[in-house]
Parts: sequence; C-alpha cells; structure tokens
Amino acid sequence: MTTRYGFIDTKGELVIPSPHGTPFSFNEGHARMPVEGGWAFIDVKGQRTLDVKRAFTGFSDGLALTDAGFIDVKGKLVLPVEFKANFTKYVVAGATYVNVGRFGSGLAPVMRAGAKGSDSYINRRGEVVLDGFGGGLARPFFDGKAHVVLKERPKAEQSRLIDPKGQCLASFDFETMGRFSDGLALVVKGKKFGFVEESGAWVLEPGFSNWDTSLTECAFREGLAPVKQKGAYGFIDRKGALVIEPRFQAVNGTFSEGLAAVKENGLFGYLRPDGSWAVTPRFASAQPFSHGLAVVLNG
Repeated sequence: MTTRYGFIDTKGELVIPSPHGTPFSFNEGHARMPVEGGWAFIDVKGQRTLDVKRAFTGFSDGLALTDAGFIDVKGKLVLPVEFKANFTKYVVAGATYVNVGRFGSGLAPVMRAGAKGSDSYINRRGEVVLDGFGGGLARPFFDGKAHVVLKERPKAEQSRLIDPKGQCLASFDFETMGRFSDGLALVVKGKKFGFVEESGAWVLEPGFSNWDTSLTECAFREGLAPVKQKGAYGFIDRKGALVIEPRFQAVNGTFSEGLAAVKENGLFGYLRPDGSWAVTPRFASAQPFSHGLAVVLNG
C-alpha cells in the first residue's frame, strides 16, 4: 500500500509514514495520528506512546482531549469529559458546554449554548474560575495571556487581554482582531489591515489592501507575516517591507522553525526567509514544521 500521508524532515524526506490517514502536527513532543482501530500519540521518533479510541486535540499545557476526557502524557485521566448528542455537547464536572478548548496556564475556555450563554474558563478540576465572556470569543491562554470579549463590556471596548487571574492587561477598540503572535496582532479596518502590539499601539497602521479572509489568522512568526497582493502571496517584515515578493498561490500558516509552507504551480514546498527553496514544491498539502517535522500529503 502506498503511503501518501506522513511526516517529513527539513530535507523533504518522509521519515514517519501515516498509512491510515492524516496525522496532526507535533505539539509538546507528541503528535496524534490515526491507526488501525483508533488513534495513537507518537513521539518525534515515530514510536507510539499512547493508544486511545479518539484523540480530539494534541497536547497543550500537558493535557490532550480524548474520548475519555483530558489525559496527561502518561495516559492518566486528569479531567473526565462525557460526550453527548453525537459529540456536540461536553459534560464537565456536571456542567454542559457546546465547546471545550485547549488548556493553557492551567485553564481551558468553555462555551455555553444559547444567546444568553457566556464563555468561561475552567481549571483542571473542571471548576469555573473565570466567567462573563462573550459567547465563542474567549480564546485559550498562550504565554500566560488570553484575548477575550466581555459579555457586558465598557463603552469603547471591543476586547481585552487578560492574565490567568482575569486581570485586564490591555483594552482594545478594534472590531476585527487576530491572535497575538510574536507580540503583534492583526487588526482589520474596512478592507485594510495593520498590526498592533499588546498595549494596543500601532506598529504597522492599516495600509495593506486587498484584504483576504483566508488570512484572518495572519500572524507574525519569526519576524515575518504573510500578505496577499494582486492575487499572490508574499511576506512582510515588522516594518511592513515586502521581503519575499508575492508570487505564491497559497500560504499555510507562516514561518515556523525557519521554513514556511507555500504553494507554487499547484504544489506545496518549503521556503526559507530569504525566499529560496529548502524543499521544492512536490506535495498536495503541507503543514508548518514543529519539532523538526511537518505533516504532508504527497502529490
């Protein structure tokens, strides 16, 4: 059987095949991949470390969501989760949610159903410790910070950045705002976008036109961010200068571990920050590198 899915190294060589379907990228030293009869977590050498019936997320803050609930890297059940209504409802510590997010800083966002529902954050015991956020708009914690929208917010505030105790670190008045990465977040005004730092101050004022909704999660990583101009994708630096001219059909993510997955002539390859090819285009799809490995589908 020809294996089309798997992990490649930075030379483009397939080093971990995934014969039963598409695996997911590595996170915290582990990746989840389909296996015969279920799912498995593997290490960077391709060795199976845990077998589970279903794996809904990879590891984040030391926990991964499986069909039994959140487990640690040794497979110990830390927080049971009961799934109902064909996996559209999550029951955690007796409370029902329509979504449960990844853990970060010891907390995970949860979303209640209905227009009157609000987002909250639970701890590893399933207890609600932060509450009162707008439905679907509380994001996981990264680097000790989370971007949220208050259900009842002050005038002139659209969103804010909080710490794990719920304290406001910064307040923003932008209607459309991406996630923070490398200390910057994308902000959209009309059909133009720019970037602000965590204080809300502009680093790059809106000046990039031809807003493309596929770049909603556009973010800086390793000093570069993808942009689209005249139908083609390229990369800018933190000063807004084009350092890689727009010539690609698509970009998947941005730079990670010194490489970016971009599409040219119908196939994906991996680009260096100077615009040269590290791995020439040969894949039908390609994910960003993590732990020196990247998920691809051979063309």
